[in-house]
Amino acid sequence: MSQRIFTSWLRGVGVTVLLLVAASAPGQTDVETSERIRHALSGKAAGLPAVLHNEVLRFYTEVGFAPAWTTESELLPAATAGLKILRRAPAFGLNPADYQTREIELNLDSLQAAKTPEARLQRRVAAELQLTAGLLKLATHLRRGRLHPVTLQPLAYAPDSVFDGVAWLLRARRTPQFEQELLRLQPTTRSYARLQWAWQKLIRTDTAAARKISDQVAVNLERLRWEPRNDSAYLVVNIPAYTLQIVRGPAVVRSHRVIVGGVPTPTPEVYSHVRFFQTSPEWKVPRSIALNEILPRLRRAPGFLAANNYVLYNQQGQQVNPHKINWKQVTPETFRYTIRQTACCDNALGNVVFRFPNTHDIFVHDTPARKLFNAPRRALSHGCIRLEKPFQLAAFLLRRDYGAGAQRQIERMWDSVYGGYSKYFPLRNPMPIYIRYLTCHADDSAEIRTLPDVYQRDAQVLQALLQASEQTTASVGE
Repeated sequence: MSQRIFTSWLRGVGVTVLLLVAASAPGQTDVETSERIRHALSGKAAGLPAVLHNEVLRFYTEVGFAPAWTTESELLPAATAGLKILRRAPAFGLNPADYQTREIELNLDSLQAAKTPEARLQRRVAAELQLTAGLLKLATHLRRGRLHPVTLQPLAYAPDSVFDGVAWLLRARRTPQFEQELLRLQPTTRSYARLQWAWQKLIRTDTAAARKISDQVAVNLERLRWEPRNDSAYLVVNIPAYTLQIVRGPAVVRSHRVIVGGVPTPTPEVYSHVRFFQTSPEWKVPRSIALNEILPRLRRAPGFLAANNYVLYNQQGQQVNPHKINWKQVTPETFRYTIRQTACCDNALGNVVFRFPNTHDIFVHDTPARKLFNAPRRALSHGCIRLEKPFQLAAFLLRRDYGAGAQRQIERMWDSVYGGYSKYFPLRNPMPIYIRYLTCHADDSAEIRTLPDVYQRDAQVLQALLQASEQTTASVGE
């Protein structure tokens, strides 16, 4: 985050938890507090962010507007645990100010100094509402993230198919392990758990180092909270790391180097499932490549197609002789052809391609240009992902699918490759694949390693997070 916000993070670390609320004056009861909560939520007197008012109202409606976190003399255990987690927001790449943590503390502290029963009642009610709102926000942020992963707009707090914060809070506050219930809302993926743990360690031991990478860590923890969470085994491509990893539970089974899209043609972030792979594939040349790269070559030498195992087709799907076309008169607007590259050793897709549904029409594939895997920065493709040692992945998928019977399928795979004929291998259990963009990660020593922001995407996410914080602050009391 910004220098100002990070400083507020550091102030929030290590604050002593207030365990007791000043005793109420004679005559101040939970009934009075309940009526005051009801009144505050009946209009805008609650002083809550507008986006949260309805959810806090729903929470207190369920408990009959009774105080949920305080008695007349003390904080309930769940409230103490909740405040502890709110103060630990920096450990999750979040900002305590977004949860009114300081305001809650001030209201609780001022109970001791309040000179009248009315003043104490006002502060108790304010602390109740603010703590409920803060915990609802934090629970939602830990479970779903703060932003929509596509639009980068702040997420609403109303319940959806992923999470109902009010229902969760009503249940969790009654458990003896409220802190653990809140922590369990975080992703359990290997990448998130390792990065969050390493970041938590760093902010405790090396404040100066933490300050330098706080923005980057906040952005990447947010990205990891966007991901689905139900996969025990999956493929993960991290674009800035130029790697594809096979992950099973907490362990990386195998790691492959990859080539990703160049800056003009970036690889998109995708979550899908690999449904099949194809050996000795034919390549249908994307129109953008046909127009921008092949058409200029055809104008110079129509024999370029045959020399590179390309075949030209018209709109009716009939094969066309490229030497009978005056390519100097063909423009991108009048280009009405399809180009396919036959299966061969120089096919752009190599010897195997892995397919998964996605709106960007990208896939993972082999490549004849294997020397490029030695380059330190490998943002070189048109958007698809070129994979080193692809048949190790193919064999893994077949063993996962067929178990003891996989060897026969592996033999068929090699027969098709060496025989030069195409063969499809549908997967009975499609393999989840994450194509993600993470510019930092934690290594095996719990040290945070930063990566180049290849496509300059971090700034956009960071700006959206900062704007979400500003909107939260501005909406209080509206």
